[in-house]
Amino acid sequence: MSNENVREERTVLAGFVLSRKGAGDHGGCATPASLTNIWPSAQNFRLILESPMNFCSNVIFRLIAFLTLSAVLCPHIVQSAEPVRERISVAYASISPSMAGVWMAKEIGAFERNGLNVDLVFISSGATSIQALVGGSVHAALGASNAVVAAILKGAPMIAVSSNTSRPGMALWVQPEIQRAEQLQGKTLAITRFGSTSDFVTRLIIKKLGIDGKVDIRQFGGVVEADAGFRARQAEGRVASQAPGPQARLLVDAAELGIPFSMNLLAVSNDYYRKSPKSVEAIVAAYIEGIAALKTRKPQALKMLEKYMGPRGGGPELHYDFVTKYLSNVPRVDPAAVDTVLEMVGQSGPSKTKIFDNSIVDRLVQQGLIDKLHKGEKS
Repeated sequence: MSNENVREERTVLAGFVLSRKGAGDHGGCATPASLTNIWPSAQNFRLILESPMNFCSNVIFRLIAFLTLSAVLCPHIVQSAEPVRERISVAYASISPSMAGVWMAKEIGAFERNGLNVDLVFISSGATSIQALVGGSVHAALGASNAVVAAILKGAPMIAVSSNTSRPGMALWVQPEIQRAEQLQGKTLAITRFGSTSDFVTRLIIKKLGIDGKVDIRQFGGVVEADAGFRARQAEGRVASQAPGPQARLLVDAAELGIPFSMNLLAVSNDYYRKSPKSVEAIVAAYIEGIAALKTRKPQALKMLEKYMGPRGGGPELHYDFVTKYLSNVPRVDPAAVDTVLEMVGQSGPSKTKIFDNSIVDRLVQQGLIDKLHKGEKS
């Protein structure tokens, strides 16, 4: 084969590259006609017979080059091969470290790894977030357990598939001059909204302290608003996860009262659970991964808490203490915690309505997911 013919054959690749220019409707990529440039022209067919080895080598080289250039010059072809993720919305009900599991899951890409494209939506107060779930505005909601249970008892077609705590991770904070519980009689306690977690735990605490019906419970709208009301001395007490102000004094830690209670339940609609069970399992698995990351990647967890919590409640280290103290590694719904809610809402005896389903969490435990994620965690 002459040098001229060899040179002619080897310029085919350059011709292919140049054919990309002016490809028009093909988005700047090679047209089907460009593929013919891989093969020799008719006038050079004689060369195939004379040198079959050279021909085969050239064809293989050009095929490899074509595929490589396609990836470089037509990136949307490569992108189209990425897995399609289901896009859903997940609501969380407060700016509190009790929500840190879903925040961390979002930050570390746990939802994406489980095949979901999740938009986290902040809907202030548990009761309101559960209303959004009932109305179909979101696919799942991490909201007040009492709001979830009350809605189900009233016929809302939803079910809890996970929990975040098994005891109330809140405390009764008071103004500095309040030294004893009885001094709160006739005074005001600040909550976010009626039906929220802060409302429910407030009622649990005052009942335990024997001052039920002797204090005024006032709703302020949201966590930030209730804290601001306390600092403005519009309330003498405030039940919250962290101190509502620098002068607040801890009076009672609800976790020490021995009351089984889940602060928030992760709920989905019955219809979504029935139609998309794998998606619901993916949500729970991602949440579990988020909890594990919180406890095994402290530096990253502190940055995440600073981002989502902002200046509220004393800083990332304090929020992280809450995470390690209260958030459950195995987020099963505790039947005893549900009984606490049932008792408070006036439900006598066991409910005939199915309120929770632990099958997803139990299955993930059996598969060893949680042990694997928490391997090496400091006790």
